[in-house]
Amino acid sequence: MESGTLSRWRMRAVAAVMVVLALVLVGRLIMLQIVEHQRHEAAADRVWQIETKGPRGSILDRNGFPLVTSVDTWEVHVDTRIWGRNEFQPTSASARLAYLLRADEAQVLSLAASADGNDALIAYVQYYAGAAIHAERLYGVTVRKTSSRRYVEGEMAAPVIGIVGRDEQGLAGLEYALDGTLGGESGQLIFERDGLGQPIPFGARLELPYEQGADIVLTIDRNLQRIAEQALDEAVQRWSATGGVIIIMDPRNGDILAAATSPAYNPELLDLADDAFDISVLRSRAASDVYEPGSVFKVITMAAGLDSKIVNPYTTFTDTGAVVVGERTIRNFDYSWHGEQTMTQVLQRSLNTGTVWLVQQMGSRLFYGYVDQFGFGELTNSGLPGESEGLVTQVGDLAWSPIQLATNSFGQGIAVTPMQIVRAYSAIANGGELVRPRFVRAVISEGDVREIDTVIERRVISEETAATLTYMMQAVVDGVLDHPAQAPGWPVAGKSGTTDVLLNGEYSSETSLASFAGFAPVDDPRIVVLVRIDHPRGETFGGIVAAPVFSQIVSRSLPYLAVPPTTYIAQPEAWLTGPGEPQGVPSASPDDAEAEETEQSAAESETQSEQRVNEVEQ
Repeated sequence: MESGTLSRWRMRAVAAVMVVLALVLVGRLIMLQIVEHQRHEAAADRVWQIETKGPRGSILDRNGFPLVTSVDTWEVHVDTRIWGRNEFQPTSASARLAYLLRADEAQVLSLAASADGNDALIAYVQYYAGAAIHAERLYGVTVRKTSSRRYVEGEMAAPVIGIVGRDEQGLAGLEYALDGTLGGESGQLIFERDGLGQPIPFGARLELPYEQGADIVLTIDRNLQRIAEQALDEAVQRWSATGGVIIIMDPRNGDILAAATSPAYNPELLDLADDAFDISVLRSRAASDVYEPGSVFKVITMAAGLDSKIVNPYTTFTDTGAVVVGERTIRNFDYSWHGEQTMTQVLQRSLNTGTVWLVQQMGSRLFYGYVDQFGFGELTNSGLPGESEGLVTQVGDLAWSPIQLATNSFGQGIAVTPMQIVRAYSAIANGGELVRPRFVRAVISEGDVREIDTVIERRVISEETAATLTYMMQAVVDGVLDHPAQAPGWPVAGKSGTTDVLLNGEYSSETSLASFAGFAPVDDPRIVVLVRIDHPRGETFGGIVAAPVFSQIVSRSLPYLAVPPTTYIAQPEAWLTGPGEPQGVPSASPDDAEAEETEQSAAESETQSEQRVNEVEQ
């Protein structure tokens, strides 16, 4: 009995203790949350933590000239907890801040009220304006040193360089792709502050230092970039085109010396908040634009035929002007026929029938094997963001058919990027090695310079094949009287292309992508150049629209690169490329097929007009 009574007393004692402890806990919470709330909030306000950043790295051209730099600026912040207290009416602070910012007070209050969290970023200001605000020590207002980008050359190479946002984060181009390298590592600053939100001079302070961003040295040469951009702008204006692309590449090491695109933009004047702003101009068109290359691709088909020993420059076929593949009839672009023709003449006259005949001799496996080797259907890994692989339909794909093999041979039904074409032509120019295009030459960080090595992907054709094909490509330009791609003083090799554009599911002859790709000087190629003019008006052929632009760039770029002109002048009458003519000797030939129709082909075309079918694939 006594033990039971004792047990009940113990339970009551424990319960009483628990009640007392609960009351104490509740009382303490009331003290902290209600009675002493303001005191503890003020204590918490005295400790502040912010992220610190160093200057973003500069972007330099290959010779060290600055293209993009960072300048010191200030961020103006408001502590919304301080401004939001009941006893604080931010009239004086907000009005004064608005005055210093040359802004409306209502706008300042609106920005503070719409902040996500307690820290509201109100504005970015230049250095002296920020120093003036800092000196005012406004209630709840802090200023922090930061930096902003300055694009020294304005819109030069803007789609390649890209832009940064207000938070100094890369948004496009190399600014985005190399954001971690240019931006460095953030630091932390923890300090005590007073009631105005300003650091207490002798208060506790802990700083974790930031790591400054590295400088980037591009392969771009600002002078060659200017040459390319001026030539592109003039061509777009002359032909009332919608845009275009020009790329200049050093075939020896993959350096992209210039990459001009149109339309472009000036990052200094860019307003991303403008509803009318077309965000598509930010993309790196040189690496992301996908298009059918047209007859420029015939050089790749010929490379495969030569390297596999299926043909040589003087192998002949009979051009009847048409070839039937399945239920389709393919004709030459100008409806002409020429009879017995050599492979060199196939390139000179840009004969669709000739490349179809060639791939039929090779077979699909061999042809697409070389297409893959040249890097079509894969990324070039140039370093530009948003790069596309293009589109190559292979044997075995549901969409593939024998007509694909035929049209792919002359650059239709296959999608590539400008960068892929430049890389492939560089492999021919440098003797057969596929070199990776690169935009970055070196990275300069504190106490260290890291050079970016040349990357040789693989050998795609033999040196002998490259030399033979170069001879044939030179015959296309220098073997033609007054070819518009000729550059007096330097031997030139190249090929034009005219891409019909799909409209409503059908190829239209009313518009095109006119292009020319080639390299110079032939004996020691220093530059590979691709020119593409989009949707020119009044003319469609690459040999007329793009070839003169190529000549202009070669004539202006090579002297700048210390390759002075010689006494060389193209002599078309010296080239012998027809059937039965002495092999290995330059000789006369008809005009480039995509620039102008010869009198003979015109006469033959008229004779054969009644035999033509309506369906045409160029």
